[in-house]
Amino acid sequence: MTPYISVIVPVYNVEPYLRQCVDSILAQTFSDFELILVDDGSPDGCPAICDEYAARDSRVSVIHQQNAGLTQARRSGLLRASADYVCFVDSDDWVVPHWLETLHSIIEGNGHPDMVVFEHERDTGPTEYPVLAEEGYYDRARMEREILPYMLCDLRRRPFGTQLLPGMLCTKAAKRHLFLDHYIPDDVSITLFEDMAMCYECIYHASSMYVCRQALYVYRRREQSLLTGFRPQFLREVGVCFGYIRSRLGGKAPVLDKEINAAFLRKVLVGAVQLLAHTDSIGEAARDLQQALRDTDIPRQLTFAGLPWDMKLYLLLLKCRLYRAAALVTKYKM
Repeated sequence: MTPYISVIVPVYNVEPYLRQCVDSILAQTFSDFELILVDDGSPDGCPAICDEYAARDSRVSVIHQQNAGLTQARRSGLLRASADYVCFVDSDDWVVPHWLETLHSIIEGNGHPDMVVFEHERDTGPTEYPVLAEEGYYDRARMEREILPYMLCDLRRRPFGTQLLPGMLCTKAAKRHLFLDHYIPDDVSITLFEDMAMCYECIYHASSMYVCRQALYVYRRREQSLLTGFRPQFLREVGVCFGYIRSRLGGKAPVLDKEINAAFLRKVLVGAVQLLAHTDSIGEAARDLQQALRDTDIPRQLTFAGLPWDMKLYLLLLKCRLYRAAALVTKYKM
């Protein structure tokens, strides 16, 4: 029989954490699912662990492939998935015991929405980026009023806005066709914020969704992870991600164009925060910011349209190459 939901876990170099992740999925109070473990050429003991679980639980299958990166590993799992609904779990995270039971109840009780968005927490406590949308069912008309204008960057929240819905793929369950239709193409290389590049396009094209404010997913914060570690190339990768988002969602609606622009600038701010976190010198941070922006030409890609005054001021400093002032604003506003 076809399972109710497919769970996809890309696996690479996470031997100390993999068992906790898989055990949390197999211990779900709802059992009608398939678990697809995608061994992305992991160099440690993960391939053997994946095979061990598949040998003892018929719901588990394993894909072994040469290392191709997170996006391709998720794609392999998605192409193998057979259920109408799909969700993803990162192999160093875990889920609460009633995760799938809650999703099942929401889906069955709300007319099978295209997507369910739910809350997550960190292993160290509450998340920095909670779901801010009101809990409940959203048809397309309500989405257009209350979700789409604010999903990437909600400028009603100050300073510098925030995301109404965090762009984490692992806090979304969606119909398989929605993920397949809007997955990142093979010829696109996005090395940071892959989730964001895909999530918001799927939300935009969904005809309905349900927002759940329960924390069903636990994100492990590792110092060496891509999102917590310092990356000198951060701003270049942000530019690649938002170039892709603009290619997919740009021109759909004026309000969405303004939102993408604001979210892009906000990520530049995040990059500046990273620079400041790794030096005590405003001058050094300013020089690093100057170098990063010169390499990317990001300021020319950003516009003042639709920005609140504080973000306009920050963008003006960048466009005028007043990097020391921009670093000071970053330090004292963020």
